[in-house]
Amino acid sequence: MTTAFRVGIFAIATIIGIFVVWSLLSNFSLNRNSYQIAVHFRNVAGLLEGSSVQLAGVEIGTVDRIRLLPDQTASVVCTIHGDTTVYRGSLFTVATTLTGQSTLTISPPPDLSSAVPLPRRILPEGEQPEGVVPPTIADLVSEGQARLRSLDKTLALVNAELPGMVHHFNNVATHTDSLVVNVNRSFYMLGAQLNTTVASVNQLISNFQVVLAENGRNVTVMTTSLRQLMVTKGPQFASLVNNLAATAANLNKTMAAVTSIASDPSLKTNLIGATANLRDSSEKLKQVTSDIQSITGDPQVQGQLRGAVYNLSGAIAKANAILGSFSTASGAQPQAQSSTQPATGSPGGSPVPAPLPAAGFHAGAPGGLNLATAHVRMTWNNGSPGPMSDLNLELLPRFPVHVTVGANDLGYHTTYNVLVNMQRSAQLQYSFGVLYSNLGAQAIYRPTGLFGIDARLYDPKQPKLDLYGDLHLAQRLELFYGERSLMGPSTLRTPAFGVQFNL
Repeated sequence: MTTAFRVGIFAIATIIGIFVVWSLLSNFSLNRNSYQIAVHFRNVAGLLEGSSVQLAGVEIGTVDRIRLLPDQTASVVCTIHGDTTVYRGSLFTVATTLTGQSTLTISPPPDLSSAVPLPRRILPEGEQPEGVVPPTIADLVSEGQARLRSLDKTLALVNAELPGMVHHFNNVATHTDSLVVNVNRSFYMLGAQLNTTVASVNQLISNFQVVLAENGRNVTVMTTSLRQLMVTKGPQFASLVNNLAATAANLNKTMAAVTSIASDPSLKTNLIGATANLRDSSEKLKQVTSDIQSITGDPQVQGQLRGAVYNLSGAIAKANAILGSFSTASGAQPQAQSSTQPATGSPGGSPVPAPLPAAGFHAGAPGGLNLATAHVRMTWNNGSPGPMSDLNLELLPRFPVHVTVGANDLGYHTTYNVLVNMQRSAQLQYSFGVLYSNLGAQAIYRPTGLFGIDARLYDPKQPKLDLYGDLHLAQRLELFYGERSLMGPSTLRTPAFGVQFNL
């Protein structure tokens, strides 16, 4: 045996010894720091003893042994490094590489913060974690064949039902075409009717604007004529007022004298007729004085008129007292009295005029010299801290067709009214023109002398409807309650109440 041969044998023996020592030391270190777990598989699919165990692609142990269980399933015992923790809920899978080598891979649960570690021992068979084997090509082929058979059945059913579906779809398409044609025709007819209606409305608005312009010019001419009449006839009115005042004073003196001699029995018969005539004359003069007072603004003239009205009221009261004493003394009925009620004395002793007739419209031609009537309206609602003041002047109110001009909410958000009033009956009056500075209309219906309804429609761009109920307490005083913007934006809808004075 040569020296080289001996050296070769010694070198090989040395390498084998070093490998055996390294293997023994590695197994000792692994066994000293490792622990065992068992995983239950229904099919290990080529997994062998000594195969590596990997966690996230890192080798953490080896397959120690594979044991066949009585129920024809397998229990795989693995040795895991001691510094590696396996958690419950991990996924155990047998993976096979392209080279045919099988590996047991462990996928940890998604949430490690709430995961519980798997005990570091072999658990009983019923408590061991379950492992899975990925499907093989044979499994995929078998599943694909089953799906193909199901697809064949589905295609056969579709082929059987397709002719009926096509026929039904053709019927639906035919009906849809007819419906679309009819809808197009209907829209065309509706568009033509809308165009005709819009043209009629535009023509109506144009005609109404012409009427409003003509009425506006007429109102301007009439107010100009009234102003000129007041300017040119001012001295005549002052002279007339002075004469009325003097006449009233003389009538008062005359009635005082008549009262002093009223106790004479021989003069009763003559004085009854004279007194009645004087009373009727005083009533007429009082009406004339009141009408003149309503159309003049001179404070001095109004003071004189108030004195004349006071004297005339006194004269009327005395005439009624005389007639009453004569009628009581003779036992006759008061047939000579006029339709006007006798005046009664005020608490201070001064006479007051007779009660006015019930509220209502003055129908027909003018029955007296009443050129204008003023309406002062105080309105309260939730949207304002105080009352809103409206002032409207009704010109020639006794005529069937007359004019109203005025302003609303004086001093604040002031709007204006210019209305042409048409009196259809003693209970119904409607008006057209400018209402609240917008194009509008108003209707007032008073079925009785006590209650009434006032409706106001205005603002063509955003139509608004105000509705009020009126309660007439006296000829010159009425209460009302209603709602603003009953038809219109809900933000403007507010209840309103107030009082109106008719001067």
